[in-house]
Amino acid sequence: MNSLAPSPQSRDKLRTRTPMRCPICDGSLAKVMIRDIGGLTAGTTWQVHAGECPQHGWFQTEIVSRPPREIFAVTKPFGAARRVVVGGREHFSFSTVWNDLSGDERRKPTDPLEAKYWQVRPLSTPDS
Repeated sequence: MNSLAPSPQSRDKLRTRTPMRCPICDGSLAKVMIRDIGGLTAGTTWQVHAGECPQHGWFQTEIVSRPPREIFAVTKPFGAARRVVVGGREHFSFSTVWNDLSGDERRKPTDPLEAKYWQVRPLSTPDS
């Protein structure tokens, strides 16, 4: 092995910040990790954001040049989806308000890390 070769650069950023919050309680996430997953779109690296809510477990989402459409409950960072029961209803993902914007608004240049677009739609209850 060539001792002069540069060491591989990690794709993961640890102990960093994300606009994502717990989709159940809206609390801050701990143990946040961001993984770069590929190419560039409009100058934005594709990423997966993951973080842990101390009360509700791990969540993650992908951003690909636009804010995320949904946030997933996962078993661990970058892991498999898991089922969460909230108010008697089963959820595997939580839609964000980005989905509620008109097509014209979604086509406008947008900062994919703008926190207002990462907010989760209100959860419906079995009665609604």
